[in-house]
Amino acid sequence: MTEEQASKITREQLYNEIWEISVAGVAKKYNADYNDLLKLCKEADIPVPPSGYWVKLKFGKPVEQLSLPESSIVEVAFPANDKPKRIRKAVAKKSVEKDLVHEDVTEKTPEDESDNNPDDETGENLDDDDVEDDYVPYLGVSGKHNTYNREKLYKEVWANPVVKVAAQYGVSDVAIHKICKKLKVPTPPLGYWAKVSAGAKVAKTPLPKTNGPTQITGAKTFEGVKEKSSDPAKQSLEFLSDTEREKVLSAVKAIEMPAENAQLHKKIAAYRSVVKSWNQKDRKEEGAQRKKDYYYNPPFLAGVISNESLPRVYRILDALFRRVEGLGGSVNDDLSLLVRNEHVSIEIAEGQDKVEHVITKQEAQALIKYRDEKRRSSWASEPQIRKYDYVFNGRLRINIRQSRYFRDTDKINIESRLGEMLIELYEESEVIRLDREAREEEARKKEEAERRKEERRKRYNREVERTIALENAALDFETACRIRAYVKAVTASCEHDGLDEETAAWVDWATKKADWFDPTVARDDELFGEREHEKSSSEKALKEIWRW
Repeated sequence: MTEEQASKITREQLYNEIWEISVAGVAKKYNADYNDLLKLCKEADIPVPPSGYWVKLKFGKPVEQLSLPESSIVEVAFPANDKPKRIRKAVAKKSVEKDLVHEDVTEKTPEDESDNNPDDETGENLDDDDVEDDYVPYLGVSGKHNTYNREKLYKEVWANPVVKVAAQYGVSDVAIHKICKKLKVPTPPLGYWAKVSAGAKVAKTPLPKTNGPTQITGAKTFEGVKEKSSDPAKQSLEFLSDTEREKVLSAVKAIEMPAENAQLHKKIAAYRSVVKSWNQKDRKEEGAQRKKDYYYNPPFLAGVISNESLPRVYRILDALFRRVEGLGGSVNDDLSLLVRNEHVSIEIAEGQDKVEHVITKQEAQALIKYRDEKRRSSWASEPQIRKYDYVFNGRLRINIRQSRYFRDTDKINIESRLGEMLIELYEESEVIRLDREAREEEARKKEEAERRKEERRKRYNREVERTIALENAALDFETACRIRAYVKAVTASCEHDGLDEETAAWVDWATKKADWFDPTVARDDELFGEREHEKSSSEKALKEIWRW
């Protein structure tokens, strides 16, 4: 094979491109055979990503890039690939929000086969807990990556909440927690930032020594195709003006949980009695499963939050409400919100654990009574005793937008995602605005259609009235013509002898009646008055009057 038939590239450039777009990507770019390229990398001592590397990178898991060892080889050449490409269909990955996101793959290689394995070489299973609730899928191996330095990351997570650090890197807060764990970087415990905001002195865990990696690479999972910014908040608030967007983003950065002993928002303080009163009157037995829509639709927070978790929920709402009001919104008496003049509601529920039901003393006595009655009568009614109890577990789930939610996990609680919740409130206000305007436009079109329909009905009826009037007037004209023809015939019959006085008087009378019938003359009659030519024959019919 001649030198002209081969593609040339520096060894360092080939190394960089392989770790940027994968071996398969480089093979496709230079039209090279995949297996020949792997063989070339081995001969030139160029390390390639291990099995499972791209799966980890795709899901935001920490990965380590092998460095390029020194070598006397400066330039490498690989032959062109004349083999036909095999195309495989795009695969769909399901996000936690249950939206299908399609990732285009153009060539199937042994490396791609390893990427389809849900478990990486370390045996870590990519289950639902490894993916954030509002997970944004990785948009391809050629996207931009982050480099996480251990000492720098340590300073960042102790200077700001993890959710803010994650936004700067363009990843989820769950990903930052995993990276910190991989680099052995301690993170602030629960309640740390609330204590800091309250002015309390808190201890900072020092960065321990480690023999593990000090720097790793990971994908920017929040990077989109059209968006240049890696900040998901800026991508989400496109519908706002620049000024309003900056105000919301400033509020997102500043939002924090109030201190445990802080005075609650006045609307929340007043609403607590509603929840307490409903819970006291609640007739549902202890241990029964509770849902937001179970019997008679309880008010917000009633029946679905334990008494132990209610103070925590109130503090979360307090933080959100004060920021919404600071941005020009308001809070309603039922704790719904008015955001950008749109009515936005929040749904909050506490999880329940399903446990085996332990029979109570009363249930045991009822069973004994049933068995005793059963022996005497076949009509005995067996008591209904459930097999399981449902116990509140303290894990909250907050819904703001449909099919999107925030929930507590083993690794993170929802208090750290207040900024995202504030953004969701604004996102939901835009969804509600668009829905409202669509309904209003539909109602306007329907009203316009009804108006046109009514206008056409009136025009039709007016035309009917005019046509009937024309027909009635024509009948009168026809009657007038017949009378004139008759008068003419009478006059002609008397032409030889001449008209006597009586006949002449009749002719004058009949001629005047013809003029009275004729709508073109419309002569008033001495006794009949003006004839209403447009009316029907029955309405115009002459009738005798028996009493004047």
